[in-house]
Amino acid sequence: MTTTTIQWVALGLCAAGAAVRVPGARRGRGRTVFIALVLLTLAVGLSIAPIYEAVDGVLGAVNLANLLLRLTLYTVFVLLGIRMAAAFDSPLARRLIVGPFGVAVLAVTVASTLYFFVASELPGSSTALIAFGDQDTVQQYAAVGRLYPGYVAGCLVIPAIASAVDRRARTIHRVACALLAGGFSLVVVFVLLRLTALDLMAWDYLLPFSAIVLTVLGLCLIWLSHILGRRRRTGANRLA
Repeated sequence: MTTTTIQWVALGLCAAGAAVRVPGARRGRGRTVFIALVLLTLAVGLSIAPIYEAVDGVLGAVNLANLLLRLTLYTVFVLLGIRMAAAFDSPLARRLIVGPFGVAVLAVTVASTLYFFVASELPGSSTALIAFGDQDTVQQYAAVGRLYPGYVAGCLVIPAIASAVDRRARTIHRVACALLAGGFSLVVVFVLLRLTALDLMAWDYLLPFSAIVLTVLGLCLIWLSHILGRRRRTGANRLA
């Protein structure tokens, strides 16, 4: 699978995942995950050159689209972090993500992102700021942008694994949690590898977008599990 292919696959899955949740969101169910998937669709779309260049052109062709991507991704991880911590019944993960320390981490991340973006020379649109990769401030901007998603994913890996091996849960729920655990683990692995001097080559795209694919598939299976659960309860009530 080429890097471009997996980007489009991830975009399609994100859009489909958001679309199937529209009816529930209208009824007030699952709105947090729905909003997260809509924003994730936007973030993934902005990682694809034709979409990025079109959006950035509207914003003035000064790479504001990349800043939008970063801030959108932070929001996605906050929303998913809150919802997944609840789904995994992990108060510790929730405190680490939206407690005082987690909020401080997010605030420092956003402030650093804005600082390094403003401090960089970014004339002309460049997807992922590839054309400006030799600037130290751009490198720091990219590093900061990876650390917060890695932090949130790291908070969720163990609770996701614990839910996946919980024999009391339904099989479909355990499979969904296993997919989520795999997605969060790939985010952590990617962030750690990017802290080294290794040349990841194609894996620089395959790892993060594979993480997105696994995470969205996991979210879709959790949605399906809830739908089937409600139908079973409705059926049981009718029989009663």
